[in-house]
Amino acid sequence: MSAGPLVASGIGILLLVVTAYVLIGGTLTTTEVMVEAQSNLAAYQEARMRTAIAIQNTTLDGTTLYVEVKNTGSEPVVDITSIDVYLQIEGEPVYVPCGNDTYRWSKVSITPDGIHPGELDPGETLNLSVTCTEDANLTWVQVVTGNGVSGSAYIQTGE
Repeated sequence: MSAGPLVASGIGILLLVVTAYVLIGGTLTTTEVMVEAQSNLAAYQEARMRTAIAIQNTTLDGTTLYVEVKNTGSEPVVDITSIDVYLQIEGEPVYVPCGNDTYRWSKVSITPDGIHPGELDPGETLNLSVTCTEDANLTWVQVVTGNGVSGSAYIQTGE
């Protein structure tokens, strides 16, 4: 008997082993990525469930709207710049990102800010100022945290 069929059989078995190794490795890697993504999603949802904010007060002073946002949840809001502010001006919603030209909001202060300076911890109040145009007819404000939790209130015009 010649060595040709033995070599061909050996190469065939080797190819089957390599193919099985690649398929099993790919399956295990895919499973690991899916499990990690699912656990990250669960952790994100838990943090979102513990986050709650409430708008305590709104004051319109000329072209500046002051908004007091209290963290009523048990999760700190770490990245203040990821907060989005929405206004309703004459029935139309307006998105106000941090530092926009026409409408912009900025952090005035956080009170009391003793535990983690610069973060909105549970029980603390974030004071925002929203700069508007002179003729804006503001009726409503909504503040949304970076993880999607929001609070809204009608604007006190002082009339």
